[in-house]
Formats: sequence, C-alpha cells, structure tokens
Amino acid sequence: MQRIATLALAFALTAAAPTLAFAATAAAPAHAAVETVGEYSNVRVSHSEDPHAYGYTVELYRQNGELFGLLYSDQGLVGDTPRGRLQDLRYDPASGALSFRAKLTLGREYGRESGPDGRPSRDLFRFDGRLSGKLLSGTLEHRDGYKPDAPGEREKVALKFDAQATRDLRELAPASRAAWQAEELPFGPEW
Repeated sequence: MQRIATLALAFALTAAAPTLAFAATAAAPAHAAVETVGEYSNVRVSHSEDPHAYGYTVELYRQNGELFGLLYSDQGLVGDTPRGRLQDLRYDPASGALSFRAKLTLGREYGRESGPDGRPSRDLFRFDGRLSGKLLSGTLEHRDGYKPDAPGEREKVALKFDAQATRDLRELAPASRAAWQAEELPFGPEW
C-alpha cells in the first residue's frame, strides 16, 4: 500500500512539473527593458538675439542587444529640429563599428521638378563610423532622396557623449522598441 502511495505522489509531482515550468515562463518578461545608451552631439548654438543651431545629434537605445534610435539635423533656428529614425543600423560591439541610414525632411525645395508650391525635401543620410567610449565618430553622407544615385556631400563628424542629455533621455525612454516605432515622430520625414 505504501508503494502505491509513493507512486501516486511521484505521478502527482511529475504531472505538476510542466505546469510550474509554464507558470515561471509565463511570468518572465517577453523582452528586456529598453536601455538608454546615450545622446551624442556636435551641435553648436549661436549666442545671438535669434539663436541658430548647427550640427547633428544621435540618440541611441538598446533592447534585447539591438540598437535603435534617431538622427537629428540642426541647420537653422533653434527648435523643431528635423529628425528621422535610424534604419539598417549595424553595430559590432567588439570593434565598435556602427553604420546606419536615416530619412529626414529638412525643409522645402523649389525647382523645375517641384512646381510653384515646392515640395518637402527628401534628405537621405548615411553614417559609417565607430562608437567608442564617449564618442561616435565617422563619415556622414547627405544625399538628395529624389536623386539617390547622385553623389552626396560627405563630412567627418565627431559626436560627443552628452551626460546631462542622456540622463534626460532615460526619463523619457520608450517602453519598448515596438511601441517607439508605432509612435508618431514629430518633425519626422515627409517621405
């Protein structure tokens, strides 16, 4: 009789084991939290009555080991900075190699193809460089999205880590990459 009781107890524990394992799996988060990597910038602001800003800012986050973020391009009056999501972002943590592209709309363009009312610009940026310590440096190429095969303007950039801006980003970090991608992007590309 004791043997039957022991077998019944063993069967009950075996039958309960998958349920306990499932409960532990179900309670685990589906994905890791978003980590703020940092804000890197070379933006210069004029000290005049009508301040202007020039330069670039890259905002980086990480979730499940993958980076994502935004590129900002300041090219005039301070405020309402055009921005675009980083696409095709590739990062090698071992070497620090980082590359991406981003679509922005910096303003309106007027010409034969645009008609009398003009059209939103299509600004295509491509970055190829390195993320090392407190610096994101490399080559940034700016092309016309209406003529993507035409040569673009290339410049070397060195974007420095901004500790205060990074602390501010942490407070506003998205809940997830999927939620971030679904959000409307103010001053984002119009193409």
